[in-house]
Amino acid sequence: MIKIAIMAGLLVLATSATAQEAPPATWRDPDTRCVYLKVGDALSLRYRRDGTPDCASVQQDSNDASITRGDLRDLTQQITRSIEDLRRDIGTVRREMEHTRNELENIRREARQPRAQ
Repeated sequence: MIKIAIMAGLLVLATSATAQEAPPATWRDPDTRCVYLKVGDALSLRYRRDGTPDCASVQQDSNDASITRGDLRDLTQQITRSIEDLRRDIGTVRREMEHTRNELENIRREARQPRAQ
């Protein structure tokens, strides 16, 4: 008797866990051609995955907005190239500053030396 009660309880739990709620009904406004979700007595504007309203007047992007592994690889390569370019630019600036510092030191040394007359 206890086994039957336990089995019935498990069956009820399994059935309720697998049952899914039906998606809300939709309604399209004939004037604006926007799609609304009907939840109870309320209407709510439906949005697309890209965040734009689901209306015929809103142009839908034909490109897939998802980022692929190839996109990530390309972006990583671009960032790496940019960092390498910055390192080269910083190296060039350092060399220029060192050159300018050496020239200033030479000018100071020459200014300290007494001139022969």
